[in-house]
Amino acid sequence: MAARTMVAILAALPLCACVTVAERPARSTVGCAQSVVRSRVPAGLADKPTHCIAAAMIARYCSRTEATLVSIGKEAQDLFGAGDAEWADLRADRAGLRCAAEAGDDGAVVECCRAETGNTGRL
Repeated sequence: MAARTMVAILAALPLCACVTVAERPARSTVGCAQSVVRSRVPAGLADKPTHCIAAAMIARYCSRTEATLVSIGKEAQDLFGAGDAEWADLRADRAGLRCAAEAGDDGAVVECCRAETGNTGRL
């Protein structure tokens, strides 16, 4: 069952690039997500705020669908690779999607993710 789910996700990825969002940094899903993470996610964050902010920024600058697929893909990669797959990471990603929908700008996304992940210290 997991293999079929992964195939479905991978098959849907090219379709997501058809969604247009203002200021989209790249045409492909992977290119868009990588560009957004490099340019919009602050370095040196704890794991959960990073997941939250990355998902939110991908949703804002690529699409919500792509943010969801990238989140699932990242955890699948961790599950089958050298990473550490965690349900908590997917919860932080979902919080990022909520923050993207509610926040008016990138700064508000960061503040929302701080609140959502319980990170009240310095980001």
